[in-house]
Amino acid sequence: MIEQILAATIRQATPLLIVALGEIISERAGVINIGLEGIMILGAFVGWIGSFYIQSASVGLAPWMGILLGALSGMTLAGLFAILILGLKADQVVTGTGINLLAFGVVEVLYRRIFGATGKALKVAIFQPIHLPLLSKIPLIGPILFQHNLLVYAAFIAVPLVYFYLFHTHHGLAIQACGEYPKSADTVGINVGRLQAKCVLFGGFMAGIAGGYLSLADVPYFSTEMTAGRGFIALSIVIFGKWHPVKACGAALLFGLGSALPDRLQAIPDLGFIPYQFFLMLPYVLTLLVLAGFVGRASPPAALALPYRRE
Repeated sequence: MIEQILAATIRQATPLLIVALGEIISERAGVINIGLEGIMILGAFVGWIGSFYIQSASVGLAPWMGILLGALSGMTLAGLFAILILGLKADQVVTGTGINLLAFGVVEVLYRRIFGATGKALKVAIFQPIHLPLLSKIPLIGPILFQHNLLVYAAFIAVPLVYFYLFHTHHGLAIQACGEYPKSADTVGINVGRLQAKCVLFGGFMAGIAGGYLSLADVPYFSTEMTAGRGFIALSIVIFGKWHPVKACGAALLFGLGSALPDRLQAIPDLGFIPYQFFLMLPYVLTLLVLAGFVGRASPPAALALPYRRE
């Protein structure tokens, strides 16, 4: 039971971690993207349908092409967001909310248009678990850490890479300067708007990958409700992790545990008297508790969500 819960925790944490890493880069540059939920559902849909049509030519290549298409669709939607908030100086929170509404509306229309009102059960090629040689055979640790698909491994490998990039490279320090002191960054020759746009596009790319993960690795089907608030949970993970990749990884695992527990708790006979809806509430209750406890005490980048205008 413990092995299953911890292994499921890692699987459930993966899409949250992927989104959070992209959003950390975006927010460190001074831009908050509330539209992550919409970008994820678009990535899930495009990745799923892409894998379905490509698998007729190459089953092995289909999930990889699907995840790439999902990532590119996320970047495209993030590009629209960047034009509105950086080019036209629209409010970031309001625009992000509009992006969510747009994405869910477009996906719903396309899904019904292509597959009908009730949809169709389509079998798509997905990422399969890879048991790492020797490591996967280690008692207890092996099944928990080393029996996942490649996207899971890539997500956790990305944590130290993003950390090093953000805190130990010139470009990463420039990103932080844009989020803290954009005017000072501008005076030393950093193109604030261009760098922020790149960070927003990266965040959309990562959110698209996370959406593709849901329909190409987590489950082999698509539902218009499959993101289930994960984009908003990722925003709380960024706050809980204090805009730090390593801390955000720990926060993602905590929320992953909150998502993994409900299914296992429902299977315990002694807890059968508790309505299953209470178990399903766990990740969202955890989100509210985190936000209530940390939003007031967390210190975001000083210029977060503040449009920069050159004088």
